[in-house]
Amino acid sequence: MFFALSCGSDSEETKADKKFGKLKVEIPAELKDKPEVVKYIKDMNVIADDLATLFDGFIEDTGEYVGMKEEDLGLSDKMKLATATAKYATGSAEIFVKWGECTDKRMSLEKDLNDAEINALEKTYERFEERIKQIEERHKKFFEKAKKAAEEQNN
Repeated sequence: MFFALSCGSDSEETKADKKFGKLKVEIPAELKDKPEVVKYIKDMNVIADDLATLFDGFIEDTGEYVGMKEEDLGLSDKMKLATATAKYATGSAEIFVKWGECTDKRMSLEKDLNDAEINALEKTYERFEERIKQIEERHKKFFEKAKKAAEEQNN
């Protein structure tokens, strides 16, 4: 599984945009003249979109099994779950390595930014929060079912 971190033009529609709806990558005016920060913002948004797409795929592949007991699953169901889980684990590991690298990069970049620029950088994370809301809305029934299953298990 490969997740590209190269960023194309702002007008390119990403895989996540196609699934959830376009979310533009906003570069705050305070940061437009800092190419290294602009690249960082774009890279982080690619990572967030890759994670959202992976998570969405995992829900699509496994959502029907939420709340089911292992003894109620057939062999093919167990194989499907194992395959999806392995795919998700591998993909998420790659993404979180990149996320960690970008987090380190952010710390390095912030050393050269003033308070206004740091605040502007913080605002760029709102796009990630919007992606999460899109996933929650798209899979509302899944999350309700998962919550109900968890409550039943705790009782």
